Amino acid sequence: MPCLDLAYCEMELIKNVFDGKIPQIPMVAQLKNGRSIIVNYMTDNQISETYCMIQEAAQCGEGYGIDEFESEEEFRMEIKDSDCFAITCKESGLLLAGFIIAVSKFYRGHGAMADPFVIVKRTERKQYLGEFALSTAVKFATCLGYFGMYTDTFSSNKGMLRIIEKIGGFQKVGILPVGGKLQNGQIVSSIIFIKYLKPMEGS
Repeated sequence: MPCLDLAYCEMELIKNVFDGKIPQIPMVAQLKNGRSIIVNYMTDNQISETYCMIQEAAQCGEGYGIDEFESEEEFRMEIKDSDCFAITCKESGLLLAGFIIAVSKFYRGHGAMADPFVIVKRTERKQYLGEFALSTAVKFATCLGYFGMYTDTFSSNKGMLRIIEKIGGFQKVGILPVGGKLQNGQIVSSIIFIKYLKPMEGS
């Protein structure tokens, strides 16, 4: 298993954009706080665990709607044919976070735009995992040949909005006034961003 720091990961990811493939997986990286993590494809059990993490976030009104996925079966149908990645602790092997690169439904075509799902275990917040997950999703989506990425988040999700701003390159392109429902029944808006990963033909 390759042991890579973030700077080396950046170089490998950029190099592999031209190969149309993701660098060797699993790979080891280090967060800004020095913690070592492993990025690998999700196992079936980790997909189930990711669903539970999303449900917990929804129950706490943190980034996911309370009725977004009514069952694990529905969640699995939503991410079918997507690229699913787990971020685990190198020492313990426990799942810390995950990101899923799905095909965006905002583009009326086939596979040009990515749409990332990002989730961090509630007990592992404020350790740069969300920032790492989204920035790595951007790089992996580029390697997979996507032209760009749409991402949307609740206007109440201040943490993800800060991450999007920090990563940079995302342009705010719209607002959905009715974005989703929180656990307390409140309806919140969703803010939509786009990030171009390479030049679009015909643009």
